[in-house]
Amino acid sequence: MEQREHELLSDEQILDLYFAREERAIAETDKKYSRYLHTVAYNILANEQDCEECLQDTYVRTWNTIPPQRPSVFHAFLAKITRNLSLNRYDMQKRKGRVGAENCTPMDEVQDFLPDPQGPDDDLLSESVKRVVETYLRSTTQRRMYVFISRFFYSYTVAQIAGRLGCSVSLVNKELARIKSELRACFEKEGITV
Repeated sequence: MEQREHELLSDEQILDLYFAREERAIAETDKKYSRYLHTVAYNILANEQDCEECLQDTYVRTWNTIPPQRPSVFHAFLAKITRNLSLNRYDMQKRKGRVGAENCTPMDEVQDFLPDPQGPDDDLLSESVKRVVETYLRSTTQRRMYVFISRFFYSYTVAQIAGRLGCSVSLVNKELARIKSELRACFEKEGITV
């Protein structure tokens, strides 16, 4: 049975195309996830041309990574690649002075409550930070986990999060302040200086 034009392949079918090294895998990935990945990139970059370049780079990186990897959650795998590429592009633009203060990303906010690894123990500190954040997210409420991931992984604006939760912007800001405070306390408990 031939696939209809509007039907989307399942993630498993798309991954099978990557493993078979069929270039159609990229087109199917784009068809299914381009809007989602564009949102991830645009929330960080706020620039259409940069977003499009990040999406193309995402597809190249995905092609070069699968195989041997076979992600269990394909959309999260793609989002992570897009997010990292977008943050790298944002940092490059910032270093060149092409990003105004009004365009700060949520990653600029994390400097307030996440340690900045610098020095010979960077990898060890990064793993410790990752462990503390994962432990915190597992122990917090579903709502706080959603707010944290929406803001600091997907780079949604506070207004977007409020809209999705059906609450006020000030309530989301209060939630973010609590999250930052709780994480700061978690780091201090572990002996990690913020």
